[in-house]
Amino acid sequence: MKSSQLSQFISDPRGPEEVLPTLPAEELANLLDALYQNLDTPTPEFGAQVWYELGVEESARRAVSPSDAAHGVA
Repeated sequence: MKSSQLSQFISDPRGPEEVLPTLPAEELANLLDALYQNLDTPTPEFGAQVWYELGVEESARRAVSPSDAAHGVA
């Protein structure tokens, strides 16, 4: 995921609580990877840690309850 794509997620006005549950599993995994890499830099994007933490929670929720993985996905 490019830096510009990551910035688009982080600056989404809906916020992680609304966006993360709607992402397909592969896109969520890609976003978490990009957030992790960004947090491992000297100057991570503002808000990246919150997005990462909530993304990990969403991923864990899906792992515990696979039937909920499609929740919110059209």
